[in-house]
Amino acid sequence: MPEENSSDQPNNHEPEPSASAIFVAMMRQAAEKAVSSAPAENADPASPAFEDEISLEPPPETHDIRRVRPRLILRRPHPSSMASGFFGAIFVVVISTALVATLLMFFINPEFLSPAVVQGLQLDSQGRMINAEVARPTPVRTPHWLRRIGIISGHRGKGATGGRDPGAICEDQYGNPFLTEADINFAVAQRVVASLESLNYGVELLDEYDPRLHNYRADALVSIHANTCYDFGEYVSGFIVAISEARPEYGPDAFLRECIADNFGANVPLPRSYNVTEDMTEYHVWQKIHPLTPGMILEMGYMLADQAVLTEDPDLLARAVIAGILCFIENVGKPHTQLQTDQRAAPYVIPILATPTPIFRN
Repeated sequence: MPEENSSDQPNNHEPEPSASAIFVAMMRQAAEKAVSSAPAENADPASPAFEDEISLEPPPETHDIRRVRPRLILRRPHPSSMASGFFGAIFVVVISTALVATLLMFFINPEFLSPAVVQGLQLDSQGRMINAEVARPTPVRTPHWLRRIGIISGHRGKGATGGRDPGAICEDQYGNPFLTEADINFAVAQRVVASLESLNYGVELLDEYDPRLHNYRADALVSIHANTCYDFGEYVSGFIVAISEARPEYGPDAFLRECIADNFGANVPLPRSYNVTEDMTEYHVWQKIHPLTPGMILEMGYMLADQAVLTEDPDLLARAVIAGILCFIENVGKPHTQLQTDQRAAPYVIPILATPTPIFRN
């Protein structure tokens, strides 16, 4: 049998592919078939076709338009003050009380009330309660510091012409002055002011021609002076008190004058003289002060006959003037009957003006 050509015979000695290789080949074929049959939208992102179909730019943002419902804003109430709350409570109480009283008046039988209560609620023809005590206002005294008192130190400061005015002068046998009225007046006036200030009164020390005297308003004004040192050839002694001739005899000025006179005479060993001059009744101060300011002038004594009293104890003179001022301040305006009752406990003399004080003018 002839030998067959070895090249024509299949090579049965080639190695057969393994099962894993066959499986890999089958999976590759299946994958290629799936890719070819898939829609474009499932194409491989790495392929050029996929890059053409899908833009790399981000899609435009879409905003959902929502209709916002307006929110109802309630304003916080302002906190009320304590005063408004208090008065509001008072108003509610008053209204409630009035309503309750009205209901009780219409729906309660008076027979259920006690006869004493009914009698106490009865009114007379003038609208006043029967058998009820009359309410009287309780007098309240004015505090001392609200009382204004003016004290003029006679001839102190500048005179009417602008120069110094010493007032009356006492001279020795050689004509040398040794005592002036201005010095006597100031020694007493400054003690009066200091004592009244210690009692908490509002006091002002004024000069003879003090500019504050124009339309001066006070509860009392006292001008302190001493009388002349002239030798009349006879013994002339005593203190003198006077007010403006234009002021009424029974008014506050007269009461101030009598308070000073009675207390000065009770403390100083000098008689009262009634030798009132026009220089006293037409004193320049009376034309300057306010018409409602009670004022008086005091001539404490004659500088010749009463020189020892005027110079040795100015504290005594000051206490006498202070007693007269307190007499006026604490009793002016009271009726005579009450003055008589108050005199029992008063530390000073209270005058009772029954008749005008006699005045003898030179």
